[in-house]
Amino acid sequence: MRDGAGGSRATLLLLALGLTWGGSFLFIKVIVEDVSPMELVAGRLFFGSLAVGGFMAWRRIPLRWTPGLAARVAVMAALANILPFLLIAWGEEHISSGTASVLNSTLPLFAAIFGAAFLAEERFTAARAAGLLVGFCGILVLTGDDALNVTDSSVLGQLAVVGAAVCYGASSTYTRALLREHDPVSLSALQLILATALSVPLVLLLDGVPAYGSMGLDAWFCLLALGLAGTGIAYIVYLWLIEHTGSVRASLVTYIIPVIALALGWLVLGESIGLNTIAGAALIILGVASVMRGRAPATVRRAEDGRGRPVEVAIDATRRA
Repeated sequence: MRDGAGGSRATLLLLALGLTWGGSFLFIKVIVEDVSPMELVAGRLFFGSLAVGGFMAWRRIPLRWTPGLAARVAVMAALANILPFLLIAWGEEHISSGTASVLNSTLPLFAAIFGAAFLAEERFTAARAAGLLVGFCGILVLTGDDALNVTDSSVLGQLAVVGAAVCYGASSTYTRALLREHDPVSLSALQLILATALSVPLVLLLDGVPAYGSMGLDAWFCLLALGLAGTGIAYIVYLWLIEHTGSVRASLVTYIIPVIALALGWLVLGESIGLNTIAGAALIILGVASVMRGRAPATVRRAEDGRGRPVEVAIDATRRA
């Protein structure tokens, strides 16, 4: 981090971001006790779009879009928001919030795989290959002996969260071209708006009339925090960190999230932390660190923010639970 007051502020924001995204798994666990996973997805997207839209109005950042761009962003919204949010929420109906956070932290591993497969500027290095191997060994250690028993609900929940990480990894590759051409905040707002619009008919189709009225105060608090903070404000803070500290330092939040989520799950929900969870988390974090250290040179790009200033945006670490 930078020295002085700027560095202190960046450090505090990084910790706050890790706390917010780590807390998201706790919020999800509480909400799915009152409403369905799809209702959770629609609610968090609605409040997230309000947060980003409010920031854009405050900073007077225009929402730029065309029919062609909207169609491309709609695909991104489904792949980067609706589907992974739904998979994580459904998964947390069957597994602990801490386990979900650890499995979701495999995102950079899948981003590396999709990047190497579809982007000419990405390539595997020895460090990346080793990191992928270690990270996937961590998944096997965490899931335990029942990993192949796909009829077990906890295993299905674990696979759902891993599936969400796969979606995030694929979306990071898909959005690279869009991020090169468009302001990231405006693009994020359009993405959340379209994701919200697409999620409403899915709620009606899957669940009928939404049951938000039956939610308790604790679930409402968690939904507001998940939407406004975890889905909206946190992304803006992340962009600020990238601009002021660089994408590599900002990506340190990857290591904070599972630690916070495991601690909150244990303290607030009474979730147990087994030896396999600790060992699996350690291997996954080690694998992710190796992948990030062995990243290809061209994994960031330069864009402009709403005031025309250059912003360095990391492609493989902009989506969280």
